[in-house]
Order: sequence, then C-alpha cells, then structure tokens
Amino acid sequence: MSSAEPTLSPTPKSEPARFPSLASLRAAHTELLKRHREQGNEPAVLAEIEQLMWRGHATGAVLDDEDDRWTAQGLLDYWSSVLYRAGQVEPPEATLVDFDPALAPDLSDELCPYLGLEAFRAENQHLFFGQQRLLDRLLKHLETNRFLVVVGSSGSGKSSVVLGGVLPRLVAGALPGSENWVYYALLVPGDVPLTALVLRLIPAQVATERWVPRQVKAFRTDPFHLLKLVTPGESEGTERRPVVLFIDQFEEVFTLCRDEEMRTALVQNLINFVQDNKTQNRLILTMRTDFESQFVKVPELLELFEVSHIRTMALEATELREAITKPAALVGLKFEEGLVDELLGDVLGEPAALPLLQFTLLKLWDHRERNRVTWEAYQRLGGGRLALAKSADEFYHSLIPEEQVTMRRILLRMVRPGEGLEVTSRRIPQSALYRAREAKDRVERVLNKLIQARLVRLTEGQRPDDAQVEVAHEALIRNWPQLVDWLEDERVALRQRLRLTAAAEQWKSKKRDSSTLLRGVLLAEARGYEDLSELESDFIRASIRAERRSRNVLLLMGSAVILSLSATSIFALNQARQAKQQTATVEILEAAARSKNWVTTTNATLGLALAISVTDRSQQIAAEATVPTVTGSLLNGLQTAQEQNLFQGHTGSVLSVAVSPDGQRIVSGSEDQTVRIWD
Repeated sequence: MSSAEPTLSPTPKSEPARFPSLASLRAAHTELLKRHREQGNEPAVLAEIEQLMWRGHATGAVLDDEDDRWTAQGLLDYWSSVLYRAGQVEPPEATLVDFDPALAPDLSDELCPYLGLEAFRAENQHLFFGQQRLLDRLLKHLETNRFLVVVGSSGSGKSSVVLGGVLPRLVAGALPGSENWVYYALLVPGDVPLTALVLRLIPAQVATERWVPRQVKAFRTDPFHLLKLVTPGESEGTERRPVVLFIDQFEEVFTLCRDEEMRTALVQNLINFVQDNKTQNRLILTMRTDFESQFVKVPELLELFEVSHIRTMALEATELREAITKPAALVGLKFEEGLVDELLGDVLGEPAALPLLQFTLLKLWDHRERNRVTWEAYQRLGGGRLALAKSADEFYHSLIPEEQVTMRRILLRMVRPGEGLEVTSRRIPQSALYRAREAKDRVERVLNKLIQARLVRLTEGQRPDDAQVEVAHEALIRNWPQLVDWLEDERVALRQRLRLTAAAEQWKSKKRDSSTLLRGVLLAEARGYEDLSELESDFIRASIRAERRSRNVLLLMGSAVILSLSATSIFALNQARQAKQQTATVEILEAAARSKNWVTTTNATLGLALAISVTDRSQQIAAEATVPTVTGSLLNGLQTAQEQNLFQGHTGSVLSVAVSPDGQRIVSGSEDQTVRIWD
C-alpha cells in the first residue's frame, strides 16, 4: 500500500464540519505544518491537508472580520500550493465561502462581558480593561505609602479601579507579601458611618443586636478602638499582618452624617489605624472631586490628604478601545466593521464616559445577533450619548400612569440637590419608599422593574429591613432629560424635603431630645408632606404634641395676663375699694369652686368673677365698656382650650371661666353642673 498512489478523501458532497473560529483553523494549520515538515508528502499528510482545506473553506461562513478572512484565505492558499506541488491535479476549493450570520455561534446571556452602570468587583476583574496607567500609579503609591485617596469626578471609574484593579492585584501578591494581608469587605459610610464600619468588622458567631451598639459606643470614647478590633490578642514582639480597609464614597461622612461627634470619632480612629507603628496597615478612600474641600473640617485628615491623593485621568481613545474589544474577545463577541470607532467618537471627552460606554455596551449585548453587534442595533439605541436616556425613556413609557407617578417619586427620593446646580445620588433604606397613601405592592412592583432595568441598585443588609436602594449611577441623573426636568421642577421642594429628613435623623441621633423638634412654619411645612418614612412620621407627631403643649401653656398664661390687666384697669376706677374687691373676688371664686349649681351665663360669671362693683353711673359705663373686651378675649381662648381638651374632667361643654385678679387661679364651669378650680 505504501507504494500505491495516495488515497485522498472524496470531495464532500454534504456540508463539511467547519472550524468554529479563526483561532481553531490557525491551531490546526500549525500542527499540520509541523507534521508536513517532519513527514513530507506522505499520503496520510496529504489527506490531512485536503481535509483542512475543505474545513477551512467552510469556515468562511463564520468569519465576518475582514482581517480574519484575509488571514484564513492566506492559510488556504498556502496549502493549495503544497498540494499542487505534490502533484494534486484538482485540489479542494481554496476560496472562503461568504459570511453567513445565521451560522455564527449563539452566545449565552451568562457570558455577558459588560457591567452597565455597576462598578467592577473582584469577581469580574477579568473583564477590567482600559485603566492600566492609573492602576500602575495606585499600586506604586501603595508600595511606599499606607494612605491612598483616589479623587475624581462622578463616572471617572474611582470605585472600579480599586475594586476591579487594585484590590485583586494586592490579593494576588502585586506588592511584597500583600497576598497575606487581611482584607475587609467594602465599606460605604452612609448617614451612620460608625455603625456601617462596625458591621464590616463583626466577628463570626457574634450576636449583632448587642455587639454593634456596644462597639459604636466604644468608638466614640476610644480613638484607638479600630486598631484594637482589627488586631486582637497578639502578644508583644509578634509581627502583625497588615490590614487593608477600603471606604468608597467617603464624601458621605460629610454630606450624610449629621452627627459631628460620630464623624470626629471615625476620623480619629482611621488616622490612628493607618499611622500605627507596629503594623503596615493600608487605608484606601475614594472621593468625588467636588467634595474634597470638606477635608478642611478635619485638619489632621487634610494634612494626610495633601500628600496621599491621586486624581483619576480621562481615558484615552486606545484605553477606551481596550475597554470595548478585550472583554468582547474573551467571549467571542464581534462588532460590525467601523462600529467600535463610531462608539469611541460618541463617548470620548464625555465627563461620564465610562458608565455611558458600559451602559451602551450592555444594551448592545442585549440586542446582539448571535455573536455580533450590528449597526442596526447601535442606531436603534441612539448611539453612545443617547443610549442611557433613550432606554430610560422607553422604560418610563412602558409603565401605566400610576406606576409612572410612583417611579418619579422613587427616583426623586434618591437624589440630593446641592447648594448650586449640583445634584448627587443618595442611598436610602428601602423602607423609606413606602408611604401610607400608596399601595405597597405598587411601590415594590415599580422598584423591582427599576432594578431589573439596571436603573436602580439594591444592596441587601444584615436583616431584610436593612436593605438600601440607590440610583445605579449618577450618570442617569445627568444624562436623562426627563429626570433633569423633574429635578429642576422640584429643586426647592427637594431641599425643603431633605431638611425634614435631616431634622428627623438628628432627633433620632440625639435620643429624641425635644429641643430638636420642629415648630411654627417648619412644622406646618412638614405636615404637608405625604411620602413620610416611619421615622419622619414619628418625628412630626412628636413635634405636633410638643407644640400643642406649648400653645396650651401660652393660652392659659395669656388669658390670665389679659384678664389680670383688664381687671386692674377696671379696679383703677376705684382704688380706694381695690383691696376689698380683691378679697371679695377670691371669696367668690372659692365659693364658686364649692358650688354644685353653677348655672349662670358666661358674661354674668365673668362679671361676678371680676367682682366689678358699680356704685354710680360713671363706674357702670366704664365697666360696660370693658367687660365685653375681656369677655371676647377669654371666649376666643376658651374655644381653643376646649378644642385641645384642656379642661379635662368635665362631662359637658365648658360654658364659663373665671380668673382671680392676681392671675393665679382659674375656675371653670360646665353645662354638666360642675365647677373645677385650676392652679
């Protein structure tokens, strides 16, 4: 058989098994090239060459990239010439078939290489591309410095470069010994940063209900408590393993935390943690550029900030290209020719280029055709600048009118207007979205839809009622015109609304001290809000009760003063008989208090109580002019007092009251035939 003519495979009549990709064709080519060099034109080798050519020819159906097709065609041409030189009269077809989109591999949704508005995490670090320059700077800084503040505008990738770049590299040993360091979970301060920190440090098998408040109290009194918690029970001379803490959105310590004492305790503990001479602890913070001036409030931290901060840089076109193409290559996703360049032109130079780019890429993935992103899908989205706004519009208009109202209210609760035109997102408890006059199931339904549309992010807490919600990214606040219009309409109202939230939180932090309650115009304004959280409702009710008590006290004092002054004016008509009239008044009051048959009318009782003794016509005229005035003032106070249920104890309406000339005692008479005396 060895001397016979080579037996080649017959020309396939049915569709041959193609290579799944150019990489597979290339690998087969390399292996066959090695064998051909070793064995020459042996029949078995020639048969394999022919088979490779048939499969390579068919592989053209899945190659849409022009460069890939040129490469594949070059390989086929090479083997065609080998067969021709070996005496093959009719070599297999050496021209790639046309690309057929229907034959491209269908990528699973689980392979999605883009995150949208979410920040990168350690679990998707393999998809993190495009910020290598910044990543190298941060790691170099941490090699010789223990404190790092990453400062940048919203959307500049601060959180992602730390979570998806710095921390995974440190865990992998990017710095000497860093693979053995102790790493705690990400911390976002919120409005109670000490509690948030304690929850990150809680040991396993510890009862949270008792341990957390005890540790928070210790933080307030001991500026070294953090150091003690993260390095417990180590004997003298034992080298402590460095601990790494990462606090994201550190500006919340200043913008959300209203407790000055808590803020000071946190900062002092962090400074001592990072400056401890016995360890090489690392503290990493991220902070928005527009809030870095807040460090002025803490001089000790400002001094460290000035030598430890690194600013994020705008990504260059090559870096943005990497962020698009390298994650796509990992899963076999392809872009139609020219589409990547168009996408780069859309977002390059945008303040929030990264989140806009990631959101657009995520939507393009959702609209892909098998393994390809098409121009049609890109144009349907509106391009890189409009993809977010258009998607939000489509989502909003897909809701029924009642749900649209709820969506508007939910999103407005998640933003915080600044002093100027700046608006920032704010994380709030999920429970704060519910209100008495709106169906809870509708709120939950709309919220779940927002989360599924990736417009809102939900963060689970230690307990179900600890769940927090926030806008997925501030890029939504700046780039969705509908939300921008809502904010413009509600800017003043939002500031006033947040003033109530801040006051309620302060009341809670001060252990419900009555001096922090609302009064007057502020209370009247607060009573007009409908979307109240449980804390805000309690706060307003307490404020109403306190104001009611104050008003009742003022009412009695005012009535007493008015009557006392009026009585003094009347008694001035006859100073010679004043002492006797006062004595008579007191006796009358005491007699009235003992009486069981008070049936006189209000005016008569008032006249009696004031003991106006008229002996001549002139005094009678003066009394007739004065008594109605006194009576009118008292009756106004009497009506308010009855509305507030001040005269408790009577079973009927209070028909009359009398006040002693010295303003020290009041007697009330009721239609139930009872009389009560009040001090």
